[in-house]
Amino acid sequence: MTSIWKGALAGASLMALASAGQAEQLTFAGGWPPGSAPTAKLEEFAKAVEENSGGDLSVRVFPLSLLSFAESNAGVRDGIADLTVNLTPYFPAEFPNLNMLAEFSALVEFEEFANEISSAAFAGAMSEYVMLNCPDCQAEVAAQNQVYMGAASTTSYVLQCMVPLTSVEDLEGKRIRSAGAYWARWAETVGAVPVSMSVNETLEGLNPGVVDCTASNTADFVNFSFIDVVKYVYVGLPGAQFTVPKTMNKDRWNSMSDEAKTALMKSHAKLAADITWVYIEEGRAGKIEAAERGIEYVDAAETMVSMNRDFIANDVQAVAGIYNERFGIESGDAASAKMRELLMRWTALTADVNSGEDLAEIYWNEVFSKVDVSTYGQ
Repeated sequence: MTSIWKGALAGASLMALASAGQAEQLTFAGGWPPGSAPTAKLEEFAKAVEENSGGDLSVRVFPLSLLSFAESNAGVRDGIADLTVNLTPYFPAEFPNLNMLAEFSALVEFEEFANEISSAAFAGAMSEYVMLNCPDCQAEVAAQNQVYMGAASTTSYVLQCMVPLTSVEDLEGKRIRSAGAYWARWAETVGAVPVSMSVNETLEGLNPGVVDCTASNTADFVNFSFIDVVKYVYVGLPGAQFTVPKTMNKDRWNSMSDEAKTALMKSHAKLAADITWVYIEEGRAGKIEAAERGIEYVDAAETMVSMNRDFIANDVQAVAGIYNERFGIESGDAASAKMRELLMRWTALTADVNSGEDLAEIYWNEVFSKVDVSTYGQ
């Protein structure tokens, strides 16, 4: 452990000790910037933990200052923070099962699942599968000394560009920031050049033209200030969504009472709903603000959208084989079928949702309340 991280851990420990005799304090390292809408939801999560625990627990939120998204996995594994948003595509070797499941988010682009709040359904399906149906997922999280605490989901990914794209041919040679394996495969397939870059680095990459476009969700257009530099937004490709899992240090989780764990579970149901819903709201707001700023925010050309649908149809079929070849996972076909089944169920469950509060209640009733906290994460 580096001296910087040792210092951070010591500071976090002192904060927890300062509250001894009052609430047991947990630390949450968030990768979003201070003042962003997701960070505000982390603060609401902290309030929910205190309320649900009857004041026995409190949470100190560190927005970006303690751990970036790229540092989150090792940081919580090593106890730098107790809780984090763990973006598993940044860590392909550590989380192959979780990342394979996350790639099935491309299913939401199919007609039977596609709608403005499809992310609410996918987050529910993902949380249910991992928390209640996937021992292999649990094992790989435990190997990182962590416990899986459910998932939120972003809105679908679109192209946010410094240059205009009016045809499939325009994609040739363009450098596109890709957040994970799906988007890298997509870029290569259409003749573009995928550039691996964390979301925290993307604004700097767009500014000097290191990348021509970022494949990013519609909320990060606002949350990470891409709206300040990009000139064109094209909806309808490359599609898919970024799963937003939350994890907790395993040692800290197992040191807690069942009552405290239940309080955290209920609070995490709310957090999954709130993050998912705020992405939907931020996506809507970004589109309105783009028009005010003169940014071209349009549906991609029909030929590009058609090409994208063909790619997704082929890619969904290929995911199981890709993960079998790279990581030896043999459950890909069964996982794909189960995720499709769950997505159908969750599309119906979330059809009439109009708020984060509604969504949190569904997540709690259908998934989080069914977790046996006495054995979960052992």
